Amino acid sequence: MEFRHKKKWGQHFLHDPNIACKIVAQAALRPDDIAWEVGAGQGILTRELLEHADRALSFEIDAALLPGLESAFAAEIDDGRLTIVQQDVLRADWESLLPPVPVKLVANLPYQITSPFLFKLAGLAPRFTLAVLMMQREVALRLRAGPGTKDYGILGLKLRYHFDIEYLFTVEPHLFVPPPNVRSAVVRLRPRDEKPAVPDVALYYRLIEIAFSNRRKMLRRNLRTMLDGEQLRELGQSFDLSRRGESLDESEFVAMCRAIAALR
Repeated sequence: MEFRHKKKWGQHFLHDPNIACKIVAQAALRPDDIAWEVGAGQGILTRELLEHADRALSFEIDAALLPGLESAFAAEIDDGRLTIVQQDVLRADWESLLPPVPVKLVANLPYQITSPFLFKLAGLAPRFTLAVLMMQREVALRLRAGPGTKDYGILGLKLRYHFDIEYLFTVEPHLFVPPPNVRSAVVRLRPRDEKPAVPDVALYYRLIEIAFSNRRKMLRRNLRTMLDGEQLRELGQSFDLSRRGESLDESEFVAMCRAIAALR
């Protein structure tokens, strides 16, 4: 029976082995590495991962793809080099699946899960030595955008707290079946050796979210949901609250987070 691509899961399968090889090369896999894959699909990345890593765990939500994967990788499954998890990666208990040693993550992410997946990854950043991810190019640009640009915002700032992010290369639609309507991009994330010194990560996240809650409004207006009048006046002695959140860089958000923590 011919496989029917399911729109609800954003199934666009990479069919160019040269791109698969290029993606996996960016992970610099060694023979003793353990790799994680999200969206095994028809196994083009899976095959390349197993050429370089000791073991791999691949998530695949679509049960219709399992027979083909189990047939293609029967030997690797039998000898324990490949584990296929038929589950929604966003609902999976990563803690129970992760080995005691850090792993490398390689994925062709379905577009609709990219943001929630990245936020979930951020929460377990120390458990991964790096991640090489293919995603919608628009999202990749948001991850590396700087202050004052239209792509600068919450996702990029939160991810950059945990990772150093590199935009590696663009992948054109015709290299997928079926072709998506947008271009894709491959990025590499490495856990930061030194994260910004914030007193409370949850407070830092909340500050960023509130600062961008209405991009066109001044910080003074947006921060009213977080601080009372007296706290705003005191914060305004050290920071120009007539600015918009999109104009602040990471170091300024960090400094403001420290100041807000001291007001409490």
